[in-house]
Amino acid sequence: MSVRLACEKRFNVEGLNIAAKLWGDDARLPVIALHGWLDNAASFDCIAAQLTDFQVLAIDLPGHGLSDHKPASGNYAIWDDLRVITAVVDQMGWSEFSVIGHSRGANISTLLSATLPDRVSHLICIDGLLPPPEPDSNFPLQLGRYITDFADSKSPRGDKGHASFEAAVAARIRATPMTAKAAALIVERASVKTDDGRYYWRSDRRLKFASPVKLSLGQLQAALDAISSPALLISAKQGLGQWLPKWPFDITKRFVVKEIEGQHHCHMEAQSVQMVAWIKDFIGAKSS
Repeated sequence: MSVRLACEKRFNVEGLNIAAKLWGDDARLPVIALHGWLDNAASFDCIAAQLTDFQVLAIDLPGHGLSDHKPASGNYAIWDDLRVITAVVDQMGWSEFSVIGHSRGANISTLLSATLPDRVSHLICIDGLLPPPEPDSNFPLQLGRYITDFADSKSPRGDKGHASFEAAVAARIRATPMTAKAAALIVERASVKTDDGRYYWRSDRRLKFASPVKLSLGQLQAALDAISSPALLISAKQGLGQWLPKWPFDITKRFVVKEIEGQHHCHMEAQSVQMVAWIKDFIGAKSS
């Protein structure tokens, strides 16, 4: 495995400090990497270190990692992050780029590719694609959940912290099964140690609140139909692969689909080597 180190980057977008990790120089093919829910840029450490032919920018999406939380008036609906991502690639000077997304980041990547087809050259989704479609009849209930959650946002409930870094890692593994090494990478960037020696999560607890609306079957189909770039889906057999056959679309019409043994975060583990080989072949296919 090739080893290369990342440098920290900072962007100011709509008054928010957006943190990121950057691998490679500006002479390389640009790739932006978007992490999953309650993860952060460190979840791409394994993949980005191996993509030596590319300049890879992994950002901490708002409310995650070292990035700022949204203001009191903000929310974390997935489409709301598209403005932030677009501003970041503009500040990088990228007119065209590839996008790699994992889980929630894959959902965002698919929407980004659908809405900016002239700028996204390749779409790579890792164990994620789009959120499940929401029946139209659920709209009032979903909007009610959103209102209730945000009305309760000033309640005294909060993070009680963890007695040690190891305890925080164990808690992250309980939430989403992964190796301790992978969890430690995420926790290091996702937590802060206070004077009392306890570790607290940096993430905005509003990330757990309901979205104002969820996308319908027709909206999701329209998004898939709007993608014009080559698209690759890598699904983990113990992750997305478990429910992929139940997906209401024939995604093979739009995506090259690869399955790999492993759980939801296996892109942070030994499977990253195979994933990187697929990604290199896939992005290189168009330009060769």
